[in-house]
Amino acid sequence: MNTTLSDSLPSLPNDFQGTENGEGQLSDQQKVKLGNLGMMTPMSNTLTYDFEQITLDTSPKESVVNHKNYENIDTINEQEENKCKLQKYQSFKVAKDQIRKSPKHKTYQPQQTVPQLELGEQNLETHTDQQSPDTSSMNAQTLKFIKELWNSEKSETEYFKEIVDQKIPIVDYKIPTLNIYTPLMDCNSPMYEPDIEMDLYITSLVDSLWGNQIVSRKLQKMLETGSNDQKELIVQKLERVSPQVEKDIFGNYVVQKIFECTNNKLQQRMFTKLKPHFYDLSKNAFGCRVMQKLIEYTYNRNDLQILVLQQLQSNMRSLVYDLNGNYVIFKMLETFDKFKMEFMIPIVEESFNYMGQQIYGCKIIHKIIQQYSQQQITKIIRLSVQNYNILSQTEYGNYVLQHILQYWIPSQEKFHLVQLVLQQFFQLSINKYASNTVERALEAIGKQELVSIMKWLLCRSPNQYTSNFVVLSNHQYANYVIKKFLVLSDHNVLKYISDHLYQNQSEFTAIKSTVHGQRINSFLDKQIQNWP
Repeated sequence: MNTTLSDSLPSLPNDFQGTENGEGQLSDQQKVKLGNLGMMTPMSNTLTYDFEQITLDTSPKESVVNHKNYENIDTINEQEENKCKLQKYQSFKVAKDQIRKSPKHKTYQPQQTVPQLELGEQNLETHTDQQSPDTSSMNAQTLKFIKELWNSEKSETEYFKEIVDQKIPIVDYKIPTLNIYTPLMDCNSPMYEPDIEMDLYITSLVDSLWGNQIVSRKLQKMLETGSNDQKELIVQKLERVSPQVEKDIFGNYVVQKIFECTNNKLQQRMFTKLKPHFYDLSKNAFGCRVMQKLIEYTYNRNDLQILVLQQLQSNMRSLVYDLNGNYVIFKMLETFDKFKMEFMIPIVEESFNYMGQQIYGCKIIHKIIQQYSQQQITKIIRLSVQNYNILSQTEYGNYVLQHILQYWIPSQEKFHLVQLVLQQFFQLSINKYASNTVERALEAIGKQELVSIMKWLLCRSPNQYTSNFVVLSNHQYANYVIKKFLVLSDHNVLKYISDHLYQNQSEFTAIKSTVHGQRINSFLDKQIQNWP
């Protein structure tokens, strides 16, 4: 039994036998001592060996009968693996002159080719002779190209760059064994991108532009100081996301910068891209800013102005009633030739009551009054006079009346408006907005009318303890009207008012009772002293 087990079971490797005097097999000295004591018998040796195998060998146990068969199978597998390794090693074995130095890792790397090309030059030539003439010439050219690439001291990037710079004609090549068609990129191709990293960087910026102020400023800086290639890349990326990017709170600034800092070619591209969306952008809070910058770009360019009018003229009435559309209309009146914008006069006449009460609607009315002749805007002036009571007491409508009183040429309509304002002098003077209209009306009258107003001011109205002059001087809005009246009056009128105040002690005390009245009294004394 002992002989059978020792012959059939393989011995353990040294790593698994334990230390010399520790666990594992007994040392020779211990066996001699145990033999002298009669404790070391053949049976004990066998049991000791079996115990050591059981306690130390943790590998899966195998049958004693089939163990030799397993050894034979493992030997066959090892032989096949060694054979494959040898074939693989021989396939990578190359001559010394075909070993090139890698500039990156500073190590020698063997030439690695596709399996069909590993047969060597002789086998490749034999294989080439068996193929068609076209295929053989292509394979020879392929082999020559690969040899030049691997034997070159330059890196792959430098090698391809040199080929592109020298414009060496390279035909498309094909490896027949792998059936792969890999054409080289032509630098003149429209799909050729010289700086892939910059393209990816700009793409990432445009993708993260929405609502991002920092990215918006980066792109604007690149449009101001970047190269022409960078500007073209930005325009190309923005074209893909138009017109959505023009409606973004920060994206619209980038598009505006295109019409400021790029060349005419890129500006024309963006203009063409936005052309179908002019009306939609004009009604958007941020898109209308882009439209205003685009209209500035069309200055003195008749063909582009006609294109803008073709897109917007039919929808101009809708833009008049839109808060953002008013900005676009006003920019068109400023930039375009006035003869092209004459169609706006009937539209303004129809929408006068609405536009006169809007911040940019009143500016449009101002611009039309400035640009066009008296015969063209007579109806607008008449509408202003008819609605003077409403317009004068609104926040923006009073500016329309101020503009007519200040800049409009003397006419029957203007004279009639002044008379209407003076008839309601007291009621309009104590109104926050209408007081501005009264000041402009005082500027439009002569000295005789000022004397008449002075007499009315020094009178005492019913249910009042003081004169109209003292009441209006103490008012928070009307005191500005009195100050304008004192500026326009001559020395005799000022002296007459001052004497009236000093002769009536009650009125002098009343005008001194408020801050506004004190300022008017001080201003009156200064005007008298400084009168030439």
